[in-house]
Amino acid sequence: MAQLQAYVCNALTGQQLDRIPMKAYKYERLLSAGDASSSITIPLDGTFDAGTLRSLTQPWSRMIAIERDGVLEYMGYSMGHPGYRLGQRELTIKLVDLWSLLARRGGWNHSATNLEKWKVTYTASLAALADSVLRRGRTGPALPSMAFPLTLNGVPPGPAVTRSYYGYHMEYVADVLDDLMAEGLDIYFRPRWSGNGDADWLFETDIDWSTGITREFSVTAPGSPITGFVEQLDATRVTNNARYAGEGSEEDMLVRSSRKEASPYPLLDRVTNAKQIDKVAQLAAMAEQDLITYGMPTSQWEFQVTADTPIDVGDAVELHFDGDPVIPNGWYRRRVVKVSGDESEVKTISVQPTGGQ
Repeated sequence: MAQLQAYVCNALTGQQLDRIPMKAYKYERLLSAGDASSSITIPLDGTFDAGTLRSLTQPWSRMIAIERDGVLEYMGYSMGHPGYRLGQRELTIKLVDLWSLLARRGGWNHSATNLEKWKVTYTASLAALADSVLRRGRTGPALPSMAFPLTLNGVPPGPAVTRSYYGYHMEYVADVLDDLMAEGLDIYFRPRWSGNGDADWLFETDIDWSTGITREFSVTAPGSPITGFVEQLDATRVTNNARYAGEGSEEDMLVRSSRKEASPYPLLDRVTNAKQIDKVAQLAAMAEQDLITYGMPTSQWEFQVTADTPIDVGDAVELHFDGDPVIPNGWYRRRVVKVSGDESEVKTISVQPTGGQ
């Protein structure tokens, strides 16, 4: 029987404040995206009086960390409850991960005297650019506090690009990260217990980032540990001519496109507005990445494994099929892009080919 625990942590430091009872929970951990439906349900069993309970679940200033057998499964900011009705015996708290905070935190220099005049230009790898905006996002005036519990553990080497950021664009940290991911960068904020017992996220990033761990499963074999396998194939976003519109307007607008001439499909255009971008090379890189990401129908596989199976976002899986009427026989290599679960003894794994196809 799994040992499930929930802890309230300080949202600025990740310090453990108290342990709380829980009746149920659900979570999602995703590659290069934030969770949308995580929550925890707390029984109203008299463990805490009303004032203490409100303090422990205070939106934005408190985080809740959920642990299974000593391993942190999920950590998220409290966002309040969807509705409490007098007499209820339980309370459900919505949770969001670090991406939601980064969507509300400016990616500019918070100490700049005149934001509209602030500008910085870097020549660095995409991973280093992501690191730099995260540092800007938590550096500045003392109050309100800009802290959040994230460990920046260095970045991998990569080709250098030149990127400029302007205060008058007023981009959030998440906006800057979105542009970098559109160029092919992967980002994962791994929840964990740090060495001193506090909770934090570990910043993981690279082009086609992975943990370097590969798991093998025989999907169709009798007694397979994989259950509930589902394939989703969607051609809605397929494109073979990607075009990005950058800074400017009318004849002065920067536009770059990339066409996949060997595509087996009829011409399918994809136009994306990126008015904050003034670098032709960046627009071209984003268009080229679209041809990789959307060059084929999106194929996503989902399946269930036991909750204690050691598999995480960024792992590679080798899946073997034999005798299936839809999926041809053989081995298939995929990357884990989402892990979701709850208090039950199973979790759901979503995998895609590298490049998101």
